[in-house]
Amino acid sequence: MKSHPYHFIPSLFLGVFLFVSGVGSPVRAQDHSLAESLQQVDILLNTWNTSTPGAALSISKKGQVIYKKAFGMADLEHNVINTTETIFEAGSVSKQFTAAAVLLLVRDGKIGLQDDIRKYFPDFPDYGTPITVEHLLHHISGLRDWGAVISFSGWPRGSRTYTPAQVKAIIWRQKGLNFAPGSAYGYSNSNYNLLGFLVEKVSGQSLQDFTQEKLFTPAGMSHTRWRDNFKTIVPNRAIAYSKNEGVFEQNMPFENTFGHGALLTTIGDLEKWNRRWTLLTFGEELNKLQRAKVKLNNGREIGYAAGVGLGTVNGITEISHSGATAGYRAWMAYYPEEELSVVFLSNDGDANPSGIGGAIAKIFLGESKSTPPTAPKAAGKLNLKKEQLASFAGMYKNIWGEELQELEFSKDSLRFKSSGKALVPVSANMFFNEGLFITFPENTSHPENLLFRTPRGDTATYRRVMPFNPDEAALKTITGAYDSQEAGAEVSLILEAGQLWIVWFGDEKILLKPTFTDAFFDEDLDLFQFMRDKQGKVIGFSASVPRARGVWFAKRL
Repeated sequence: MKSHPYHFIPSLFLGVFLFVSGVGSPVRAQDHSLAESLQQVDILLNTWNTSTPGAALSISKKGQVIYKKAFGMADLEHNVINTTETIFEAGSVSKQFTAAAVLLLVRDGKIGLQDDIRKYFPDFPDYGTPITVEHLLHHISGLRDWGAVISFSGWPRGSRTYTPAQVKAIIWRQKGLNFAPGSAYGYSNSNYNLLGFLVEKVSGQSLQDFTQEKLFTPAGMSHTRWRDNFKTIVPNRAIAYSKNEGVFEQNMPFENTFGHGALLTTIGDLEKWNRRWTLLTFGEELNKLQRAKVKLNNGREIGYAAGVGLGTVNGITEISHSGATAGYRAWMAYYPEEELSVVFLSNDGDANPSGIGGAIAKIFLGESKSTPPTAPKAAGKLNLKKEQLASFAGMYKNIWGEELQELEFSKDSLRFKSSGKALVPVSANMFFNEGLFITFPENTSHPENLLFRTPRGDTATYRRVMPFNPDEAALKTITGAYDSQEAGAEVSLILEAGQLWIVWFGDEKILLKPTFTDAFFDEDLDLFQFMRDKQGKVIGFSASVPRARGVWFAKRL
């Protein structure tokens, strides 16, 4: 239904967005010579040629560049090759620069991490609970992603030019949040657009001027700037491409928003930036501020720091981020204990930057041999009554997302309906399946919730919902015109051949499949939940897509 071409996707577990570090016994780097390791990198990147877009890659060890090559074409139309000096767009890798700009102001006492954002923007919506600067830096504010919201409007990102003023207006007109501030992790570009506005408000400079003076110039990044005007001529810039039905076509970011992404740079400049972790280019205090982790309201620590993800590879600390904007892809990682830097930039929208980054880390740091979690000793030793097992069967929805889980009682066991895999009882209300603990509330034969938990403590809560199979008469009560002030969208719900369809943007018609009470999914598994007044009359629906939940559409009278 809607395209989401601009994104960064961190690790997630059943709708709970948490970075997960590698587990298992460390195995040190393979016994390769440097030449053999670099040959493996060559093989990893040998898919690009003079008929394709490509990439550039830099690897350094203790400040010495050991690999610096470019692949494929910067411009297929004019037969220009990529070089190690080619300028690419870094996608969400850019966020760490916006974060660093904010943290410089924090360090200088001009911004407080616990400051309510409304201190600087009094007209910002009041959601009843303060959204702090720290919430924004770590993606725990609950702010809806503006790009996801406007995907409902008929003008998703990539289809028209968006300006900072328009982005601000979209963020400001949202009536609700994805979740309460501090209660969960939810990646949202809105956080970093707002942080960019904050830097400009407090410093009195544009984000470009502030970062040029305080970050790019001190780091020696002479080829780096923000794409604040997409019409600007940028010498030596690669054109971005993506495949459409197997054929490459241009896929450029024709918008003027920045801060969340939009950094124009080279592998050489990003290599200099990576080294600042060891060289303390901006001082130890800034490094500590940017690597500081935070805890959610429930005490769980997340692995996303200030514009960078923190994890481990084979016991080695990894500071990293991936990026994707239109047809540009990026990966940047630093391993401080090894002083190993990896910078990857690409103009091929089909590239997998995180996969390439992970493969390079494996070459130089070795492979972790993970030991899958084993079932508790008590698992399978209980003989629960069939009636009790059957009472757990049903449909459950993630309370923080759109995911569904269906459990069924089959072959004398409680099972996942989708896979048929059995849940092994650990106690009267706890089960185990392939590393997951599934817990139901105690002292009830009709549970309303279930909780998924990994051995390391990550959790996701699901709530029981009732299957929904409305007849044609019931569907007819839902038809009509709907408007959304939040999304700037108008849609129609129509009935054809006994099925409900949503009509977007004049003629784009998408089938809605009834799933649970007054709730439908489209082909992209986006969720539409209809609301009724006390008399049972439909008054509107909330639409939920990844990164934007509960966007309201009111039924037109």
